Amino acid sequence: MKKLIFVFLASILLAGCAVKEECTAFAKILQRSDHRSEKAEQALLPSAGLTPREIIELFLDLQYQAYTSLKNADYSRLMDMGQIQNRNEAAWLDTLILRRKLIAENRFCYVETRHFPYTIHFDRDANDERMEFWEKEEFADSTETIIHFTITGEKGRAYPPFFAVNAQHTMKLKQISGGWVITFHYYPGSERKFGRDSLLEPPSKQDLLKSLQNEFRKETVRYDVQQTDRPPGSIPYNSRQAVRYAKAYTETPNPAFYRISDWMGNCSNFTSQCIWYGFSGGEQDAVERRDEMTGEWFAGSGGGSPAWENVAHFWGYASEEMEYGLKGDVVDTILQLKPGGLIQVCASGYEGSGEEGYNHSLLLVDQPTLMLAQNTPDCFVYYSDLANVEMRFLNPKYLTE
Repeated sequence: MKKLIFVFLASILLAGCAVKEECTAFAKILQRSDHRSEKAEQALLPSAGLTPREIIELFLDLQYQAYTSLKNADYSRLMDMGQIQNRNEAAWLDTLILRRKLIAENRFCYVETRHFPYTIHFDRDANDERMEFWEKEEFADSTETIIHFTITGEKGRAYPPFFAVNAQHTMKLKQISGGWVITFHYYPGSERKFGRDSLLEPPSKQDLLKSLQNEFRKETVRYDVQQTDRPPGSIPYNSRQAVRYAKAYTETPNPAFYRISDWMGNCSNFTSQCIWYGFSGGEQDAVERRDEMTGEWFAGSGGGSPAWENVAHFWGYASEEMEYGLKGDVVDTILQLKPGGLIQVCASGYEGSGEEGYNHSLLLVDQPTLMLAQNTPDCFVYYSDLANVEMRFLNPKYLTE
């Protein structure tokens, strides 16, 4: 079995959002899924009389209410808290709510508290390779049911990150004592939240506030840092153009480019497109000619290079000193990032090392609210919602061919 998993992961090693770490974590979670203690199972309080779909609807609504009200919620009636994955889910949401509450109280940046309409679309089957992979791990037994669904909302809105708008979710529910409880919840990006296989402990209010004060430290806001003269003949980065592209294609892919499935990760492919458009002069047909692309950083309708579609490869390509190619300035905080700038994230406590921990890329599209554009999932999210992660920032500057 381990050999089969290795072969599968090796085939998608260059995926944009580092799916290797996610799949490895899922394998461990699935191996544990049937080892709950009898005491833990008896502690569950399922909502009798509700169908699995009604349980899902209630669960999502409860999460959204907690998100907008900035108040913690109790999921014990709806989710099996005998499993570490689900306890981590609740701990992560508590951390997210505390982060948002402290940011709002201290006016560090914008925090969304409005509740927007959304629709849950229940699907018959998964539209990617997830079930083929999970079935090798004996994903479900006779007492469980598997449900796939997609959440959609108003175009251009940023919904809670756990909604993963426009991406497919998979939930597994188990029937206990005449009711259903959620035992497993996956969506693109869900495993990026924890970065560990052990129990996640939410930070104290004091520790998180101290961390936020450092995160939003104003004394570092200097745009003259690392500024160098642009070489003659190089192409300057047009951040407005990059932002315009991001807003147009975050939720709907650009057909001129290939797309990596959510199961493998399209985040870096998407942010590379946005940054490329900032150099392209606004010409869509420049894709086929590969204008403003380089020998290391390129893509089209049939595929792309590692620097184009992989998180760590792109960072190395854009941040390292070199005579030709894309040049960007690494900055310290979100307050130094300009519109069209790149953020890469790594789950706090990641058990890897070095570059391997960073597995997701986002693009800043609105500075007043710090709204970010991303793929996998294909939606907008606020900087205030990046809980339990470490971050690094880069302002693209120029391209020398």
